[in-house]
Amino acid sequence: MVLGRIRRHPLASTGLLVGAAAAVAARTEPRIEPEGWRPDDPPAWEGPLERNRELEGIDTVVKCDGPEDVAFDDDGRLYTGVEDGSVLRTADPVDDETTDARLEQFADTGGRPLGMEFDGDDLLVCAEDAGLLSISSDGEVTALSTRVGGREIAFADDLYVADDGTIYFTDATEHDIFQDELFELRDTGRLLAYDPETGETSVELEDLGFANGICPHEDGESVLVTETSRYRITRYWIDGDREGDSERFVENLPGYPDNVEAADGGTHWVAIPSVRDETLEALQRRPWVKRQLGKLPKSVLESVSGDPYGLVLHVDADGEIVDSLHDPEGGVFGITSATPHEGSLYLGSLFGYGVSRYDLE
Repeated sequence: MVLGRIRRHPLASTGLLVGAAAAVAARTEPRIEPEGWRPDDPPAWEGPLERNRELEGIDTVVKCDGPEDVAFDDDGRLYTGVEDGSVLRTADPVDDETTDARLEQFADTGGRPLGMEFDGDDLLVCAEDAGLLSISSDGEVTALSTRVGGREIAFADDLYVADDGTIYFTDATEHDIFQDELFELRDTGRLLAYDPETGETSVELEDLGFANGICPHEDGESVLVTETSRYRITRYWIDGDREGDSERFVENLPGYPDNVEAADGGTHWVAIPSVRDETLEALQRRPWVKRQLGKLPKSVLESVSGDPYGLVLHVDADGEIVDSLHDPEGGVFGITSATPHEGSLYLGSLFGYGVSRYDLE
């Protein structure tokens, strides 16, 4: 989950934002206490990152408002969550020729559904403002986890069900909106684990920069967690000799990583909803300016978004980028998930208007 819904460049109106912040400087204290950061220069658009048009003109499978992620049941029906808190599903199974499929209401989460995955017949959903949820086949919603470590799970984001049944999931930030985490950079994201046998939730890893997507590594002993605000992916061991250890898996990505999915051959698909912005990165070095921005109403910062650009990265088991899929014109934009299913990638978008399909074969 990343950025807002209005198609405009991050801080393309920086002077306007800073001016507005100055106008309210005498108000109450800001919501954030920012850290300064000087990120490395982004990688060049060359080699496996060379711009292409692979995602241009691909089919739209379903049309809906802000489908962050998708999941498929055993019958081949597609499920996704939308802005009003609903989980929708296609009335019929989808295949590699389905377009503009009819959707039907499946459940109401009472939050903002983000990552989702089936565990048997139950659909597990991470929902902002609702926590980790389980939805039965008849649409009944049960909250599994809403609080841990002395704080509410305010921003449950994505999940992975391990072989032993443990549900690993991310709590992206303690803030109400992504932009506050992006500007503050105090890394309040967490990796959590829910034990279905005991009903207890534990904090596995803290101090993550907007902990977002999660998926297993091919070794079967570790998981990958994207840190959106830090342009990186962290690897955390959940089993084996290194259980409890963590290390950087990929750093200095060309954009803000969102969901990450396991793919064939031990590789991974990484959705990039927005590419990096030099104006914002210059601002990161000036915490006093960011502090003033923290005095603006949340609605102002929520309106800041990126130029529409479609990007998905293909990363190998060692964390090297081996390929990338682009739509420079932004016909497919703000991609927050890239889910492989029966020879295709299904692309969700938190601030887009439908799920698209890219043929991998």
